[in-house]
Amino acid sequence: MSGPIPPSFANLSLLEDLDITGTSISGPVPASYLAGATNLRTLVIADSRLAGPIPPSLAGDHPNLRYLDLSGNFLTGAIPPGLVHGSFRFLILSHNQLTGEIPRCYGDVDTVDLSHNRLTGDPSPHLFGIAAPAAKIDLSWNELAFDMTGVRFPHHLRYLDLSHNRITGKVAKSLMDVRLEHLNVSDNELCGEIPAGRFMAAHGADCYARNRCLCGAPLPPCCDGGL
Repeated sequence: MSGPIPPSFANLSLLEDLDITGTSISGPVPASYLAGATNLRTLVIADSRLAGPIPPSLAGDHPNLRYLDLSGNFLTGAIPPGLVHGSFRFLILSHNQLTGEIPRCYGDVDTVDLSHNRLTGDPSPHLFGIAAPAAKIDLSWNELAFDMTGVRFPHHLRYLDLSHNRITGKVAKSLMDVRLEHLNVSDNELCGEIPAGRFMAAHGADCYARNRCLCGAPLPPCCDGGL
């Protein structure tokens, strides 16, 4: 399949799941053609040639949408506020050219992958926190800038990748209480002693590489007891 999505898609009013990954589909996100598919639960148009912004109407037209994957395209502009509503579980917009700050509302989302974009700002007040629902968060390879020191991560978080950003401060002590299967905060501007104890021993030196001045296990010891 190549070229824009055909207008005939507007006739698929009973459509619940659409997955057209790895094609040569081009043009804008086909929100208007899918507006009649109010029962749509899954929309995957990944590794294709979609371009332009994400339509703000995408979520409003599909109240049952739970899985959105538009990764690997050429999407630009900001992520629309309200894109993620209460029923959302998976938001995957990685490997695009999205800019601006990450919207505040994330409902009950389980997986957020916004890696490899040009996103800015501080997502910590609304994506992190003890009550935050997400189990997987990948925000790597963006331009996010915030102080990590006092961020509280939810105990049920299992995957966290914040590498290749502009994050400052210290590695958050709250990570000691999170049983992460994957952690990567490398290539940031973090400094000070890495918290020790509980679940921190599971993470190797690569997780912390190429920061400003991190020290302590699994990196070399701090010369003065930490900064």
